[in-house]
Amino acid sequence: MNDNASQPALFARRRTQIILATIATFLLLAILLLGAVPASVLRSVIVQELRGASDRDVEIGSVSRDSVFSYSPVITVHDVRIAQPAWVGEGDLLRLKSVSARISVFAMLMNNARPDRIRIDGLTLSLVRDENGRRNWDDDDSDREKEKSSKTPVLTDLDISDAYFRLVDRKRGLSLNGPISVNAKDGLRIEASGTFLQSKASFLFSGGAIAGIDPEADYPFKMSLRSPALNLTADGHMQGVLNTNRFSASLSARAPTLKNLDRIIEAGLFGTQPINLRATVRHQDRDWFVNGLNGSIGRSRLSGKADIRKREGRTKIDAEIRAAVLDFDDLADDAGLARAAALTRRIGPRILPNTRINLSKMGPTDAHLDFAIDRLASRRETIFRSMKGRLSLDHKLVEISNLAVGLKSGQMTGSVRIDHRSGAPKLATDLTLTGASLSDLIGNGEIVTASMRGRVKLAGSGDTVREALEKADGKAAMVASGGSVRATVAHVLGQNLSGAVGKIIDDPKARVPLRCLVAHFTAQNGVLTPSPLAIDSEISIGRGDGKITLDGETISLVLRGGAKGKSALRIVDPIRISGTLTDPQVSVAGLGKAEDAEKPSVGDVLKVATKSIGSALGIGSSDKQDAAFIEKPKSLNCEALVAEAMR
Repeated sequence: MNDNASQPALFARRRTQIILATIATFLLLAILLLGAVPASVLRSVIVQELRGASDRDVEIGSVSRDSVFSYSPVITVHDVRIAQPAWVGEGDLLRLKSVSARISVFAMLMNNARPDRIRIDGLTLSLVRDENGRRNWDDDDSDREKEKSSKTPVLTDLDISDAYFRLVDRKRGLSLNGPISVNAKDGLRIEASGTFLQSKASFLFSGGAIAGIDPEADYPFKMSLRSPALNLTADGHMQGVLNTNRFSASLSARAPTLKNLDRIIEAGLFGTQPINLRATVRHQDRDWFVNGLNGSIGRSRLSGKADIRKREGRTKIDAEIRAAVLDFDDLADDAGLARAAALTRRIGPRILPNTRINLSKMGPTDAHLDFAIDRLASRRETIFRSMKGRLSLDHKLVEISNLAVGLKSGQMTGSVRIDHRSGAPKLATDLTLTGASLSDLIGNGEIVTASMRGRVKLAGSGDTVREALEKADGKAAMVASGGSVRATVAHVLGQNLSGAVGKIIDDPKARVPLRCLVAHFTAQNGVLTPSPLAIDSEISIGRGDGKITLDGETISLVLRGGAKGKSALRIVDPIRISGTLTDPQVSVAGLGKAEDAEKPSVGDVLKVATKSIGSALGIGSSDKQDAAFIEKPKSLNCEALVAEAMR
């Protein structure tokens, strides 16, 4: 009974074994057949691979294989023609007499063909790239770096004869044509001539022989592009034969402007004065690593390094730049400098920089940049001497932190923020000034000698720093505790004619102690008004009103005061500050400009005296004249005013 019961189970096991054996037999036969796939069957696979996603017209004369049975046969394709895509126009992207390649049948059927032995004969290649970067050798414009990396050839042998290429890259302004050859004797050589940015250009690329070598071994190469518009050389090695996704090289570049180099590397660089730069560059898949950068831009000397990574559709840059010398004029090309000079001639010199802060062209770029400038150079007189800080860019938000600017005397520290995530660019500054000389800041001699402190908190919007500050709100303050002021000016500030004339005659260079100077301005829509503007010296006190207009950088301020002691004769006219931020004019009552007050003319003194005596006698007096005086002035609460201004 047990034997009868076991019969169905035994039958089921035998049936399963037969089915498995049959499947195994079919798989074995299929595998064996793959090793003997006729070349005619492979023809359709090759056509589909060459056609790509863009559905190019592809013609193949015939396909043959070198052996009846092999899983890695040498396939030869004869008389190949690939037409240009429709956007290029008529003509052929590629014409080929024959190409032979050893290739895995399995890899080809899985659309992952990576030939390791290739022989090409009779090649004509016409490459085109339009103004927007569209390329006729790509299937589409999408980011397919990972896919391209996986299809990098692993060549052990490559031989190319009777080959010729033509490149028209309208986005780069580059046009080249010339022969391509690869053989066991001379290695790889591409030599071409043409134009770059409408200047004559020559191109040379050379590499080692590709004959029976390890496809993963380092492959040496040299490249040069020589033109009056750019002289670029590279000497390095690839991580595998013709593996352009992974290589390192020593680069050097000389050009009339950095923008010409950017035409080739397409990193978003700008126009500058002539460059002479060197660096070691490593390219790994989608990332770039720049080390040992050094050289010159104009008369500026710099060094640094940068890591440039592409992640999730964005470019992320981490960099360090150090300049032994930097002239900001070097960061503009001749055309840019000419435009700036024309603007200066039209509107006059300006302190507020016209630096562009519109970030619309930054695109998907984020960055962290540590910078240090040992010496700031300028073709014009400037109080700026050095600069360092950290710049961060995140989705069109720029923050400059740990900023420290060395001045002719003193230092300015703080932060700057530019937000262009929506609407117009928005600029915000928070800067603190310490240890600066007033004469260095305003360039007006020795009227006041004191160590200055300051605070600037301004915010506005515009495409340039100048435009944003011309409409800014906030505050700007400059204060001094201690120091000295010229005695003649202090007497004039106190409306004391007798004291002023006495010092002019007795000791025109005499000075008196300064208790404090507080220049605290509130900004609204680019107009700065005193809140307060006040000076307290040993012998007088003065207060100011008026305004500074940042749109045009014009000054219109009046200082009126009173003497702490007796004044035999009071001056009618106040001190007036006019002109511009680049050229302030201080008029000391009727004695002329402040810098000339040490030696006023007899006529100036008599005119002031006559007017003041007339006012004392009631002749020609007015409310406006009386407003020039501060009767019995009280000393300022310097500590409180300084603290409020610096808050």
